Amino acid sequence: MITSMPTNYTNPVLRAFKQAPWRTQTQAVAAWSVILLVVLVLGGLYLTVASRAAAAGRDLQTFEARKTALTLENDGLRAELAELRSVDRLVKRALALGFQPAQVGQIEYLHVDNYPTAAQTTVPPLAVAVPYMPANTLAQLGDWLANLLQGLMAARVGGG
Repeated sequence: MITSMPTNYTNPVLRAFKQAPWRTQTQAVAAWSVILLVVLVLGGLYLTVASRAAAAGRDLQTFEARKTALTLENDGLRAELAELRSVDRLVKRALALGFQPAQVGQIEYLHVDNYPTAAQTTVPPLAVAVPYMPANTLAQLGDWLANLLQGLMAARVGGG
């Protein structure tokens, strides 16, 4: 009597793998290759983004340094311009060119008919001395700020 002996080859999938063991190796190599490729692509993208960020950072540092240098140069030029425009320097320059301060008898006033404001047509008294005030005083700055704020408030009330 022949009895059927149980075999492991009854399942077709198992039988296919048992018949070709190289397929499992090929599948494993393919899976690892795909994983390695994905890791390499992601690493390359990360390096690209990181290198661009580093280059942008270097450019920003360069521009900040240039901005600082230009700001210092502008400040120096403003200081030089303020020195050139100073009243004392202009008076010395006028005297060097041969100009003299006007005397009371040398001043002539011109009367203009229908001038919109009442102009002073008399010579100011000599006893009144006007104190010299430098152009950049804190009081003038405060007055300027007060006038500016009043103008802004008037514009807001009038416009709103």
